[in-house]
Amino acid sequence: MSIGTVETRYGKVQGVELEGKYSGITLFKGIPYAAPPVGELRFAAPVPPVSWEGVRICDHYGDAPIQVFADTKAGSVLWTMREFHLEEYPPMSEDCLYLNICTGAKEPGEKRPVYMWYHGGGLVNGYSFEPQFDPSEMAARGIVVVQVGTRLNAFGCLALPQLREEQGTSGNYGLMDQLMALRWIRENIEAFGGDPENITAGGESGGCTKATVLAAIPASKNGVRRVINQSGNMWLRRLISPAQAEEKGRAYLCYLGIDPDTPVSELRKLDAMRLFDPEMPRELLPNDMVQDGVLIPDSIYRMIEDCMGTVDFLNGSNCGEADVFGKQWWEYDHVIDTPDKFRFFYRGLLGRLYDKYDFESLVDLNGEKLWVEARRLASLGLSAAGASNSSRNLTLNLLFGRYMAKRRPDCKVYSYLWSHRPPYREEDVGTYYDPDKMMSFHGSDLWFVFDSLRPGRPPVRPWREEDYRLADQVCQYWCNFIRTGDPNGDGLSCWPPSGENLGYVEFVDEAQGHNGIDGKLGELLMEFNEAVFRDYL
Repeated sequence: MSIGTVETRYGKVQGVELEGKYSGITLFKGIPYAAPPVGELRFAAPVPPVSWEGVRICDHYGDAPIQVFADTKAGSVLWTMREFHLEEYPPMSEDCLYLNICTGAKEPGEKRPVYMWYHGGGLVNGYSFEPQFDPSEMAARGIVVVQVGTRLNAFGCLALPQLREEQGTSGNYGLMDQLMALRWIRENIEAFGGDPENITAGGESGGCTKATVLAAIPASKNGVRRVINQSGNMWLRRLISPAQAEEKGRAYLCYLGIDPDTPVSELRKLDAMRLFDPEMPRELLPNDMVQDGVLIPDSIYRMIEDCMGTVDFLNGSNCGEADVFGKQWWEYDHVIDTPDKFRFFYRGLLGRLYDKYDFESLVDLNGEKLWVEARRLASLGLSAAGASNSSRNLTLNLLFGRYMAKRRPDCKVYSYLWSHRPPYREEDVGTYYDPDKMMSFHGSDLWFVFDSLRPGRPPVRPWREEDYRLADQVCQYWCNFIRTGDPNGDGLSCWPPSGENLGYVEFVDEAQGHNGIDGKLGELLMEFNEAVFRDYL
């Protein structure tokens, strides 16, 4: 028995009941949580959807936001297509403010915990219903999963002086979408069996920015109870100023051949694809939340300390995704592949700490995989500042836990390092796949967190028994945290919190709990990161 037809404040909806193992689970696809952001609503705050008569059949997803899908752009990483885009790309349009709800509830009012999920893509691309975050398993474990689509890139982030003059601020339209979705969820989720007072916001990569900022801003205080950040903790992410955002917005219009002083009314009349060039370099796209003094009054760091309600955090990153040189992936022009290069780089990075900790005794300079070792050290927290190294950093996550234990003891914090390497086909090695280059690559944890591993899905992954076993455990950790703020539970290895004890879990082929500083390398990692981020600690 499934929940059947559900009555929301805007009309009745009917979802699709899943079959087989997930019989009794209902998936509602493409529920509008706001009016289409087109015409006069382009570059404007969203408004509620128009109510409808009768029953809306929610059996197909809404359009994806306008974007360039990651693996269609020349020079992009090939694995994005092989790993995650298993079918044809969905249609895309400005009309993209939809959410999907997956629930195992049989009737309204069951008060199940709610997981509000945000996809990755750096506020530039991605969509809410990618196959790796199939919500059915979490729903079977008692979670109501809500996948939220928002405006991206220029449509969600464009800032201009004329927009600020009209509205008092500009940019942050995607964040405004998130607030509208949160409002919709709190008003309607009880009808789907969810608990509006027990909402976890979670995301991967760019979705972490969405989840953390949403929880931290005053406008949503007490609306989000927990946050899950997968790659990674956005505590210290620097947001751009209105002046910086508007300068970037004007440069964006110039690149498109549009007068940057064009009145807002005229910008709203342009065809959507006139405002988006698929060939534009990714780094030129508007892709930032703006510290505008209105919706985002301060830094994320300060809002967590001063504005946020009681929010628990689960933060982690993958071993191999941190930036050794503090640069973005497209800036790499060399690697550390000889002992001399290794010594030269780390002497410069560590300064006096190199000799203090006898750094060469902590690594194997005679090993054949020095670049793998450098990337492992970066994931632990030993890398140049810059790029995403303030978020994809195990040691900084532990320091965040210690900081919160002192400043916000009402907020629980758990940390992890994802070191599990997924299986691969031998025929792919040397062409598509290099295990040492990929390591535990960005996004590889998603299949496990949602326990969405299936035979032949994706075709390049010959899943093994240990993969299925790990996915079962990891999904349960996540569900436990969403439910109570503590990932621990029966049958699971102990996951120590990240407080004064600096606890965390490393996921290899199973969960391995750690407490305290781990030897001389651990001491070095702590002293190095405390020095780099001293202003915050």
